[in-house]
Amino acid sequence: MAQKQETQIHEIGIPVQSVNWVHLHPGRNRKEAPCIYATMGQQADNLFVLQINPETGFSRQFVSEVPKSNYPTATFMSRTGRLYIGAAYAGHLLCFDPEKDTLEYLGAINPGGATFPCRIDEDSNGQIWIGSYGSADLTNFDPETGQFTRHGRMDDIDMYNYPLVNKDGSIACLIRMTRPHVVVFDPKTGEKRKVGPITTKGEDTIDLRRGIDGWLYIESSLGNFRIEGFEAVSVDTLPEPSHVTTSLPDGTTFVFADAQQLLYRKLETRKPDGETRTFTLNYEASGSDIFYVHAGPDGCIYGSSILPLHLFRYNPQNGELVNLGKCSSATGEAYSMANLDGKIYISSYPGATISEYDPTKTYNFGNQPGDNPRDLGRIDDISYRPRCTLAGPLGRVWTASIPDYGRWGGPLSYYDPTTGKKKAYYRICGDASCYTLAHLKDQNLIAAGTSISGGSGTQPKVKQAMLFLWDYETEEKVWEGTLDRPVSTFNALLTGTDGKLYGTVHGGDAPDELFVFDPESREFTNCIALPSGRPLDLGLQNGPDGKIYGFTNTCIYRLDSTLLTIEEIIRDSFSIAGPIVGQEVYFATGHRLRAVKLF
Repeated sequence: MAQKQETQIHEIGIPVQSVNWVHLHPGRNRKEAPCIYATMGQQADNLFVLQINPETGFSRQFVSEVPKSNYPTATFMSRTGRLYIGAAYAGHLLCFDPEKDTLEYLGAINPGGATFPCRIDEDSNGQIWIGSYGSADLTNFDPETGQFTRHGRMDDIDMYNYPLVNKDGSIACLIRMTRPHVVVFDPKTGEKRKVGPITTKGEDTIDLRRGIDGWLYIESSLGNFRIEGFEAVSVDTLPEPSHVTTSLPDGTTFVFADAQQLLYRKLETRKPDGETRTFTLNYEASGSDIFYVHAGPDGCIYGSSILPLHLFRYNPQNGELVNLGKCSSATGEAYSMANLDGKIYISSYPGATISEYDPTKTYNFGNQPGDNPRDLGRIDDISYRPRCTLAGPLGRVWTASIPDYGRWGGPLSYYDPTTGKKKAYYRICGDASCYTLAHLKDQNLIAAGTSISGGSGTQPKVKQAMLFLWDYETEEKVWEGTLDRPVSTFNALLTGTDGKLYGTVHGGDAPDELFVFDPESREFTNCIALPSGRPLDLGLQNGPDGKIYGFTNTCIYRLDSTLLTIEEIIRDSFSIAGPIVGQEVYFATGHRLRAVKLF
């Protein structure tokens, strides 16, 4: 393998500086005066708490010092006025104590088990109960002693636990994602039991909520139940939900007026007499990670931030970098994009939601004809993370997706812009998921690479990822095969200028490799070891020099498809592979958009 050459990276900028996992709570400050607390997450720095004066809008910002405490995924205002925060993906518990006027680190919730706190509740003795993702574990924290008691897994298979304290002091845990159900835990004895119906994700519905009478209730498509100890008592009607205080003592309510735009800068307060005031919050946001970078039909670079999803544009001609804002009803991130007839089709999480954007027209997001971008809704009922979007075959926009939480079998789907028709080929790869796509124009086929993964919260049911060829005219799979090595994911596919299919794979203990596939003979002809680092998803593209360019998380490399040799060009940190436009290749490192001149 050839050695890298000296090439300088150009820092373009930070396209999006926004926040996520935003929660508002009424509270009090050190002087016992009413205030508003906002918890906010971010990627380029740790989460923070804002203490806001409801009369002036003045705010104080407290940033967590715990490494990897980026997201306040679970928050709870206790009766004592302390604000508890479960931080992901550190899996730690934080607390803002108004008496101490500081954001405190309380400790790891369940080391090695809890990474993503799901819900926090408080019992009558002031004990704090936390359920988490990772191992569906349950932990309680004693504010008096500062000690954690870890009660372990509440389910042996599923990974998410959303606990609530019942009127009798027991803890009911809503377990998700594959077979959602409720487990009751008795703090006195340590006993746990499943109660009520056991549902199937995608077929049934279930939720756990507290009634106005203080008891917990299961609300499900299989019946409604009141939980009494370890019993689920069937009920005909559910009581009103318990009241949760969302206003200040004088009755003033508050919301983010710009929440629908995913901005969270305009705080609106409304007094009981109807007086409304709007404050612009002056906090510092460090930067939102970039999830996807794309070459638009207009020669500009487009991309998506993650949590929240904002579309951004960079114009290489004049250097303008613009946060365009909301482009989808999905609020997570755009997983992939494709160009067709001068428009960009944006495929986003959650829900594999498709948006259509015309860069030549005024930006005005909505879901009605004439809106731009226009939200077209979900592409099907199962797809959730549309890892790859391909435009062209039959004038359609095709997606390959990981399915919804708790489900298996990610489909191959399409949207036809001319007719508005959507169709999904469910179970096309069984319990695996369609992951990457490439158009084999000479053969009138789509090549699809799969992943063994199901939706979040599942364990793989298949052992080997596959490559298959799809005849889009006859709507049938005409070939399927895989490499003679462990493959968990075909994570990049590219049709080379020579008509052959190139791709990258990883899986098992085998080294990451780049493969060559001949679509005429339908054989894998070559495998080449990749440079150091993990191959990035969608990380291959054709260069203007006839070579193929690829990314790992530590380098950019060049493949000579004639000699089948790989040359490492530059080493750095790469998180998102981007396109080649002009003489430069674009990419992202965390929240920073960057480029390097290669041609």
